[in-house]
Amino acid sequence: MKRIILVLLVITTLSATAQESVLLRLNYNEGDNYLLTVDAKQNMGLQGGMNMNMTMGVIITEVGAKNIKTESKITSVVMDMMQGEMSMSYDSNKKEAELDQMGQMMKSQFDPMMKATIHTSLDNLGNMIETKIEPAIPGMEQLTGSASTINYPEEKVSVGSSWTSEDENQGVKMSTTYTISSIANGIVSLDVSGDVAGTGTGTIKGKTTVDISSGVPTSAAIEVTMSAQGVNMSIITNTTMTKI
Repeated sequence: MKRIILVLLVITTLSATAQESVLLRLNYNEGDNYLLTVDAKQNMGLQGGMNMNMTMGVIITEVGAKNIKTESKITSVVMDMMQGEMSMSYDSNKKEAELDQMGQMMKSQFDPMMKATIHTSLDNLGNMIETKIEPAIPGMEQLTGSASTINYPEEKVSVGSSWTSEDENQGVKMSTTYTISSIANGIVSLDVSGDVAGTGTGTIKGKTTVDISSGVPTSAAIEVTMSAQGVNMSIITNTTMTKI
């Protein structure tokens, strides 16, 4: 009898675990501080490529019933670029005298970006309502686009659940599907897949994790391979979001 009860208990426990469902929502607290780290590698074959590491400080300035407001600032940028036979390097942690001529030129472009504040407003599903950069810096939205959150579904989700979000930036349309692979220890793990269309065509694949209690995507490893204007490229991005 004890053995039967034990077996039933194990089966019941496994069944409950398999059927666990969660409601994914952004549950920020006003005044919370986060550090966002983005490590990106772009390979364009003979055309060159780029390695970049960027960190941003993110402050939750307001949490309302319908939207959440944040302020972000770039805190450091380290970049190595190769275009044809020409290489360029920049490190915001270095003084101007420590940079070569090309690095000093890049510093003049990055300094205004690092002084700017990015204001965002989004709902608790992660849908972006508004983004404003003060002062306005042309091209800065391309650099900070990786800071966007995941768009969560309205309903509860469990292992095997999937949903798709659409995004468009400068003529590039991205359709991204998230599928839950596991729910354990307060973390939702997602498989990421999708397609790129518009001015370029390609595919998206990767993995990401979400902290259930806060709804914050804590890590993501995404690879985008695409072809645009006759150039084949791959972009691998690793992102982490840490509360500080």
